[in-house]
Amino acid sequence: MGMRGHGRIFLFLCLTGFVAGILYANMGARDYILATGIFSDYFLEQYAQAEIQTQDYFWYILSVRTGLLAVIALLGQMKRIRRWIVSAALVWTGFLGGLFFTAAVIKMGPMGIVFCLAAILPQASFYIAGYGIVLWYFYSYPGSAWNSAKTIGTILTIGVGIISESYLTPIFLKIFLKTI
Repeated sequence: MGMRGHGRIFLFLCLTGFVAGILYANMGARDYILATGIFSDYFLEQYAQAEIQTQDYFWYILSVRTGLLAVIALLGQMKRIRRWIVSAALVWTGFLGGLFFTAAVIKMGPMGIVFCLAAILPQASFYIAGYGIVLWYFYSYPGSAWNSAKTIGTILTIGVGIISESYLTPIFLKIFLKTI
């Protein structure tokens, strides 16, 4: 199967998870979402007023993102379940995205979409590229080989994602929260 075929499978898995997240948010978790969460007025007001310690936040984000990458890399070494690991990671990511966007829309209306975009851009594009390199390699193995270009590409894209999430996202969210 070529690049296009794998790309379609990746997209299908992410969208399947995304739709499942939307359905879960609307059916299974709607009452919980309405009752509390990060989209509550209280939490958003506290966040808008909080002083983010960017250096501490950077180290937290670094540990979370590299920890996830390490888990995927370790599990990807298991030859028999390699594609299942990739599939599970893509479906889970899509599920969380669908849940996040739906919860935001339930609590904030159409402005929830803008909130989500402020929360995930620009780092999401870098994470998609960085994690995508690793997931693509594991999914297409043994048809592809790991090399220094993949290592450098993964480190650079994940690194830029971590920096942008740590330093830019708090600014974008505060700007958004001041405008609503």
